[in-house]
Amino acid sequence: MNTSNDSAAAGSLIVKAKFGGLALVCGECEKRSNGPSKLKAKQVRKVFKKELHNLPTRLRVVQCSCLGMCPKKAIAVSVVAGGRPLAAEVHSEDEASLVGGSFARSLR
Repeated sequence: MNTSNDSAAAGSLIVKAKFGGLALVCGECEKRSNGPSKLKAKQVRKVFKKELHNLPTRLRVVQCSCLGMCPKKAIAVSVVAGGRPLAAEVHSEDEASLVGGSFARSLR
């Protein structure tokens, strides 16, 4: 097993990202039987993009599979930036705005 060639090959595949963190919105929550009835992950992503755009670190807002939090009647969201993971449950579009603003304040 030649680990020096393996690490060199892996190093050539790794590139510098143009963003400093990720905002994750669970896409599975809306599909669950006990998920939110009117809130969609796409709405939450849109609100997060609006709330998190003026940060010193650029965040990428993405929809992902299950985050493992599985809140009832809500969508699980998480932000990972600067080595600090933050997570929350979002029950409505207004709450998504509040959570996005709270995430933004904590990342400044």
